[in-house]
Amino acid sequence: MMQDGGHEKCKLLYLSFIIILLLLPINLSSCKENKAPPDNPAFINSEYNNIISDKWMGIYFKGNKLGFTNSVIFEGKDGYKIISKAIIKMKALGEVQETSFSQECYLTKDLKTRGFESLNQIAGHRQKISGIVKGDKLHMEIASAGAVSKRTIDFDNDTHLAGALELVITKLGFKVGNKYNIKIFMEPIQAIVPLQIEIKRKEKIKVAPSPLVGEGQGEGIEKDVYYLEEKFKELSAGIWITEDGEVIKEVSLEGLESRKEDKDTALKFDREIIPVSSLITFSLIKPNKEIKEPHNVKRLRLKLKNISNPNIIIEDQRQKVLKKSGVGSQESGVRRNTYDVEMEVKNQKSEVRSQKLEEKNLEKYLEETPEIQSDNPEIKKKAEEIAGGETNVLSKALKINKWVYDYLEKKPVDTFSAVDALKSKEGECQSHSNLFAALSRASGIPTKITAGIVYSEDYNGFLYHAWPEVYIGSTGSSGEWLALDPTLGEKEADATHIKLVEGGWEEQLKLLHYIGKVGIEIIEVN
Repeated sequence: MMQDGGHEKCKLLYLSFIIILLLLPINLSSCKENKAPPDNPAFINSEYNNIISDKWMGIYFKGNKLGFTNSVIFEGKDGYKIISKAIIKMKALGEVQETSFSQECYLTKDLKTRGFESLNQIAGHRQKISGIVKGDKLHMEIASAGAVSKRTIDFDNDTHLAGALELVITKLGFKVGNKYNIKIFMEPIQAIVPLQIEIKRKEKIKVAPSPLVGEGQGEGIEKDVYYLEEKFKELSAGIWITEDGEVIKEVSLEGLESRKEDKDTALKFDREIIPVSSLITFSLIKPNKEIKEPHNVKRLRLKLKNISNPNIIIEDQRQKVLKKSGVGSQESGVRRNTYDVEMEVKNQKSEVRSQKLEEKNLEKYLEETPEIQSDNPEIKKKAEEIAGGETNVLSKALKINKWVYDYLEKKPVDTFSAVDALKSKEGECQSHSNLFAALSRASGIPTKITAGIVYSEDYNGFLYHAWPEVYIGSTGSSGEWLALDPTLGEKEADATHIKLVEGGWEEQLKLLHYIGKVGIEIIEVN
């Protein structure tokens, strides 16, 4: 069932999504459409006539233009309105793929959230998220491919929209040594995450001409700025910002940078659009030796190197931690400890077994989510068609796995939800996993999404990937989860699938512990 070259076709949404998240929440939130959150609250009709900021930033990867962000802040008598957008462009299979995040949000005078509306687009696939705060709750509607889901989460007064952080930080003040702990809501992934900010120092920075400007044109301007260090999900990033809140430059990870530009320069893509292969290579983990025919690997012993927290490594019926060892290093006078984690990963044999599905805590793996619309009538109908009169859990799961593999065209573009994938008939690993999970849950099978790395013969290394697991019943005293891969057509995920996280986008942000940092040493392959 394995499709040649399948591994590298699972990365565009992951990389584009994570790269925009890495560009720091100050620039993340974005807006394109001028529509109201649900219930058309009164603040939508308020007047916001005073533009207090109109900021353009160019996004660069290793000196090459990747995209831009724009944020316009309006002030009115009742508060603020922020309209902004973020766009990145990459070339895949000879075509330019555009990913955009756009948003309009409304704040009170003291920067509390009133509501927002986001529009996220990936190569023509759209997801619209509307939200309004009532009391200490955020009520959202998430629409994708005509299917609408509703979600309510806790949202207290200390939580801010990502797009409001420029105002929030300016209000907190710039005093060297100050540290702030802020909770931010990341609209594209509908998750609240902690953010730590420290004002490290005051310095002068020269705002150089854009690399898109011809040599000798423009001399740059020197400005007084504060340097802020921002920590988010194990990622440290630097921001250079003026006292009045003007962001000059942001740097996160090696080679990834955004910098202040005028509108015309920010919008220019004069040079060749970056191929997605450049970003795949950036995230590629090259081991010490090649693995031949990875989809046939039954047992893999390896060492994950340069791990910041060895306790986050997942252990289950497929993978076990054998040993942990600390490694010390000195960086800029600061002692930094990392760890090597030796592991063993085995594939599982998909066999019929007793089906005791009464185990506790399985309910959440049957629930509908905005990405996994298992209660959608079209999903339910298709699940019934695929499974037919089959009653065995494993047999149903394998039928769904094969159907998804055969049905979805392997294209370097992803979708936002299972219904989106069902209608478009295309996608990468996230599309395959969401569609599988929705059909499987609609068939009564507890299913979860996992993510991690898998070996690619095309790149001779490990790439980031997502795949599902299904609960297939009891093997004696305990239940067992079986890992499948509908993207690669594997009814038993091979042993090069190393699980790093499990759950939706909020959990998959934990991949930031690994991207660009982790190394792998292959010890034994069977």
